[in-house]
Amino acid sequence: MIKYLKYIIGIAIFLSGCDYSAETLGGWGDRTFPISRGKLTMAINKLYSLNSQYKVPEKWMDEDSSEIKSYFFLQSMTFYFKENPEEMYYVTFIGDSTMLADSSKTIISVRSVYNGGYYKWPRWIDESPAEQKRIGERFDKEIISKLELYTGTKCIKEVEN
Repeated sequence: MIKYLKYIIGIAIFLSGCDYSAETLGGWGDRTFPISRGKLTMAINKLYSLNSQYKVPEKWMDEDSSEIKSYFFLQSMTFYFKENPEEMYYVTFIGDSTMLADSSKTIISVRSVYNGGYYKWPRWIDESPAEQKRIGERFDKEIISKLELYTGTKCIKEVEN
């Protein structure tokens, strides 16, 4: 038994350092809409149809699909921004099946950002405070404001993680 003690201690130390929370991707703070997921999805589809510049371009399609495949279990979408800077935001619906079935509210959050650089798809925690703020403000200004207009509702913005 003593011979295996160092392995047990090593595994315990390893596991204590792991983060098994539901928020392993982190995020830029929840954006809660007081409508069903179906209605918000319709608004997102409208946003894409009226603002095709937010669709992922062919040159970044492989990167986008690889991120979506990595988190296949999350319902997600990606918003592309052409300049200042060029980047795309990986956004997911937040919650388990019960929360996602709730017709009184739907929560979304930016979970990761791709900018074509060496470090691909950094999370909120990987960004500097200035970048965290810039990304959150851009998402609110360019995406959330349009979704509020299309849904006729006001989004509740939660504090960034």
